[in-house]
Amino acid sequence: MTCIKDLSLEDAEALFAEWGEKPFRARQLFVWLYEKNVASFAEMTTFSKVLRARLDAEFEINALALEDRLVSAIDGTEKYLFRTSDGNFIESVLIKRDGDDGGRLTECISSQVGCAMGCAFCSTARMGFVRNLTTGEIVDQICQVRRISGLINHNVVFMGMGEPLLNYDAVMKAAAIINYSFGFHVSVRRITISTCGITPAIERYIDERRPYNLAISLNDTLPEARRRNMPVEGAYPIAGISRLLDEKAPASRNRVTLEYVMRKDNIGADDARRLKSLFRASWIKLNLIPLNPGASGAEAPTEVEIARFVTELEIMNVPVTVRKSFGSDIAGACGQLSGARYHQQIAG
Repeated sequence: MTCIKDLSLEDAEALFAEWGEKPFRARQLFVWLYEKNVASFAEMTTFSKVLRARLDAEFEINALALEDRLVSAIDGTEKYLFRTSDGNFIESVLIKRDGDDGGRLTECISSQVGCAMGCAFCSTARMGFVRNLTTGEIVDQICQVRRISGLINHNVVFMGMGEPLLNYDAVMKAAAIINYSFGFHVSVRRITISTCGITPAIERYIDERRPYNLAISLNDTLPEARRRNMPVEGAYPIAGISRLLDEKAPASRNRVTLEYVMRKDNIGADDARRLKSLFRASWIKLNLIPLNPGASGAEAPTEVEIARFVTELEIMNVPVTVRKSFGSDIAGACGQLSGARYHQQIAG
């Protein structure tokens, strides 16, 4: 059965027109689904009993079921393991950047079951690629986390399991729903879509003038090193990303974020100089991420080494941020999502 959250607003308008209902019913539906975040069609009291019964007969309202919830003892980060209707597992993370419920809340959501990109530092890569998530499965992560936690997140990042730009259409439909004023009502400036560098999809994203923030994972400045850690370099080299950003600028008023996972062996003065050479003409900012414990076997840098690299990056004259890791004690930090229940299932 189709999940009602797979529908865009236009899809819902077409559905209600086919059923002989007024067009405004589509907006009412979205308010019930996302603003009021109801768990059943029976709660949609502005609809007739007949309409509620028809919706219930033809659609599922929930795409996911909660399997597990972990809360970090360090910073209050919450990690959710969800089961899809076909028995797969995905994870979402609610990040409390101020360490409590009243501060800035960001939800990190998944776009695929597993991932095909094979990045050496990412635990999701061990799953391989299973399938794309539907739009309903993407947005239902937010519905479920809000309902379970009782908290309203202010930011959404597509940085969970999977490569978002390899599930382009579903991700863009989900981003629109997240942004709708009668839906989740999250500003486009607070929605970030991350990619490991799928150059044709980045170009499509720019050409379509998508307004969301774009984050591109680089993680190395030497092509041969990047290819070892990120096999995507073989198909879509870092040099091609550099040329594309020099030629075209995304529609977002925010700078493009270049994400850089720091290891002991990729934060030297030469790396800083190569970054400046590659992106001298681009409207960018750098987000530096200390390597989190995982399956890569690589060594994380010390705080002194990180500070030295930040100083060396001053030659670029762009904003540089060192991202604090949240939820590392529950394997909820960058690169640690692995669908643990999935691995337990296949191991058994």
